[in-house]
Amino acid sequence: MSVLLKERKNKVLYLTLNRPENRNALNSELINELISAINQAENDEDVNVVVIKANGDKAFCAGADLKELKNSIDQGINSVRKYFNLYANLIKVISKFSKVSISGVKGYALAGGCGLAVACDITLADNTAKFGIPEINIGLWGMIISAPILKNVIPKKAWELFLTGKIIDAQYANSIGLITTIVDNLDESLENLAQEIATKDINTIKLAKQVFWGTLNMNYFDSIDYLKEMSSILAFQAKNNIENFLNSKSK
Repeated sequence: MSVLLKERKNKVLYLTLNRPENRNALNSELINELISAINQAENDEDVNVVVIKANGDKAFCAGADLKELKNSIDQGINSVRKYFNLYANLIKVISKFSKVSISGVKGYALAGGCGLAVACDITLADNTAKFGIPEINIGLWGMIISAPILKNVIPKKAWELFLTGKIIDAQYANSIGLITTIVDNLDESLENLAQEIATKDINTIKLAKQVFWGTLNMNYFDSIDYLKEMSSILAFQAKNNIENFLNSKSK
């Protein structure tokens, strides 16, 4: 059985972590499969949205496969670097994905699993979801996941999670911006949201995503000038859509 299940429906690609017996821990095989699938989706005109979810109710993803990490440590520092380079590449591939990524969390999303969920554009969770950055409890630190978490969470709240390693519920995760929203039926909500977004103009989404995140690190007045130019480009690209809208209003 594959460690990553793939299903395409309309313009949505569903990727399901499939190591429930290991709480969907990220081993090299699973990470490589995720990277490959997302890279293929980037170049596939029939995919507008990627959804990442997991098999099993206990965990979305428990983070690194510690048995594999231990083996890497036994082989020396270069082997450890290779493992973390692979995970870093996964986070970068998701973050650079020009289309839309959505994660769906039920059960535990811990350490690298928390980072995987939060790195997506939208993170849905049901009421069973639990999040945590417990690396400090075994003398480690959530280094790579700091990037996506600090992109979404107030620094002081994030710092507390890193320092304490405590597990938080979906309600608290939602209150600090770690996730997008809490839903009652995760699978149904993922389906409805992904299919809705998939109907939107993909070129608009690509440009909007670039603009949305690009302005966060800009000087305020520089961002206004940048957004002015991007507005002009997008309006020019949307000429046909604007004409169709005006024609429909005149009927």
